[in-house]
Amino acid sequence: MRDRLVSWSVRFPKTVLAAALVLTALFAAQFPKARIDTDPKHMLPETSAVRVYNDAVERQFSLHPDTIVLGVVNKHGLLHPDSLRRVAEVTDRILALPGVITRDVLGLRTVDDVTVNGAELGVRPLLADVPTNAAEVATLRKALFENPLLVGRFISADATTTAIYVPIEPAANGKEIADQIRRVVAEYGGGPERFYVAGDPVARDTFGAQMFRQMGVFSPVAGMVMCVVLWLMFRSGALIAANMGVAMLSIVWAMGALIACGYPVHIMSSMIPVFLMAISTDTVHIFNEYYFRFHELRDKRAAIVETMRVVGPPVVLSDLTTAAAFASLATGPIVPVKVFGIFVAVGTLGILLMSFTVVPAILMLMSEQRVRAMAQQQHAKHTGASG
Repeated sequence: MRDRLVSWSVRFPKTVLAAALVLTALFAAQFPKARIDTDPKHMLPETSAVRVYNDAVERQFSLHPDTIVLGVVNKHGLLHPDSLRRVAEVTDRILALPGVITRDVLGLRTVDDVTVNGAELGVRPLLADVPTNAAEVATLRKALFENPLLVGRFISADATTTAIYVPIEPAANGKEIADQIRRVVAEYGGGPERFYVAGDPVARDTFGAQMFRQMGVFSPVAGMVMCVVLWLMFRSGALIAANMGVAMLSIVWAMGALIACGYPVHIMSSMIPVFLMAISTDTVHIFNEYYFRFHELRDKRAAIVETMRVVGPPVVLSDLTTAAAFASLATGPIVPVKVFGIFVAVGTLGILLMSFTVVPAILMLMSEQRVRAMAQQQHAKHTGASG
């Protein structure tokens, strides 16, 4: 089978390259369907006991899974009219933000204080009116610290820290709302309070933004490093173009297959391109052997066939063992890791296929003058090193 692929690729190199490009276009057509998933909960399968229990608790207590938490810290104490006024103002501005579930925002400004006066039951927000003097502050302090449900959740035991819990709509972008909250609190930066924004939506959507930023930076850097190293080793633009071409095709094939199978792009799967770039070095070994064989045989077709006869078995074994190693990650329980392993293996098998089809076709289409010059250069370098 291997020999037939090589023979067919040498006889019809343009057809092979055209077929590879058509296949790549089909995989690339899947990219607009890509879904991004940065939810840490989805690291586990839906049937996981931990995830099932977590979902049941959220349903039972009507909890919002997407909640941003704003922490406000004043080391001198928050129970002061000026600090309480700023906490109330920040809360009111957060309530006006689009995407916030206003009715469920919890903090000193919105949480209810239930009081009993004889036969009457009173319910009103703790900070409905901001205290303006020491007596009103003392009344608020008494209401806070006499209620064990409030201490440790809405006010720290030393009264220096409070938290505002901001649930957001399921379709809202946590990073965007968090950025809006940061802009709001930045206006109070001159005061003694320090503000801290946290919560799953912030982490999740920040990961999503950073994931593509890092992929956009490190994938080109990895490719550039490979190009520089290959140039220093071989001084051959054709070899660099072939190696990077195989790498790019394998990346499109793997990511396109992942999306076509209905899997979202997770933090782990965003690293597939960098791994495939490193794996796609079969081309280097094939080109290196080909130059020596051409120098001996002086015939392109015969040199390609002989090259693949010699290099073929090691290439097959190395790619199959690499694919098997990554595919073994599918035995683990973490879903994104399983998907990562499977589709790195798919990309590796694509590299293996291209090593016996696309690469021989490229070699066949290279001008004989260029091949002869490179073969002479490699032979001179080899004999010089031997001498």
